[in-house]
Amino acid sequence: MVAEAEAAEPAPAPAEKRRLSVEEGYTSRMRRFAAVLLVAGFLSACGQRAEPQAQPQQPPAESEPGGQEGPAEIPGATCKATNEGNPANFPDFTKVDLVSAEGVDRITFEFDPQANAPDAPPWHYVSFTDQLITEGEGKPVEVEGEAFLVVSFQAVGHDLSGETPVAVYTGPERFTPGFGTLQEAVMLGDFEGQVSWGLGLSRKACYRLDAGADHLTVELPSG
Repeated sequence: MVAEAEAAEPAPAPAEKRRLSVEEGYTSRMRRFAAVLLVAGFLSACGQRAEPQAQPQQPPAESEPGGQEGPAEIPGATCKATNEGNPANFPDFTKVDLVSAEGVDRITFEFDPQANAPDAPPWHYVSFTDQLITEGEGKPVEVEGEAFLVVSFQAVGHDLSGETPVAVYTGPERFTPGFGTLQEAVMLGDFEGQVSWGLGLSRKACYRLDAGADHLTVELPSG
């Protein structure tokens, strides 16, 4: 009987197997749980990378008041000052003509050159200015418009050869055509052989100059 009891002592071995089985199951579950976390993290990262980035908003394009584009500039126009001509041509200043046609506003100063004058424009100066003033006195002149252009030229506006001055130019000294760009034209003075006019414009628009021995024409895009 003792021998049988001693032979039965190795029986606890299944408990160790059970512990190993529990540990293996716990390890297996932890591995599966870690794998699930890894997959979830990967999917989350992919979702974040796939999310589109917000694009910056572009500012709306600027347009002219009323949603319409402004008139195109005239080919060959300039906004710079013009100072040129031949002083040897010292003509009589006789007439001013204004017209607006085919998208262009025009003002023409007409001359009557002397018999021996060169076939070249008289000296002339054209430039934008912030304030129009009279020739000689320098007093401010009120002119309709948002931008102002000075047109000066060498010419005889008054004949001073006699005892009493005689007006050579006898036309109006103020025009209000109300064109698209050219709003008003005012004579600023006739001083020491230099005649000046001020042009009031609805906006600052570059001008084109057509100068000849008997005329000086300023052209502006109408609009």
